[in-house]
Amino acid sequence: MKDKPKKLCKLMKKDIEKEEFQEYIKLIKDATHVCKKCGRASNNEKGLCSPKKIQ
Repeated sequence: MKDKPKKLCKLMKKDIEKEEFQEYIKLIKDATHVCKKCGRASNNEKGLCSPKKIQ
């Protein structure tokens, strides 16, 4: 069974460890959504806890 990807918001609540840094980069590159709760941006709405599409 494949691990569920971590939400960007959760990754940022703790120190980003070296093994999670590449996952973080993949989530933020060419962002298309922003989180309405914390303001972080991601290229995948599933990477945010409260996503809103950037227009």
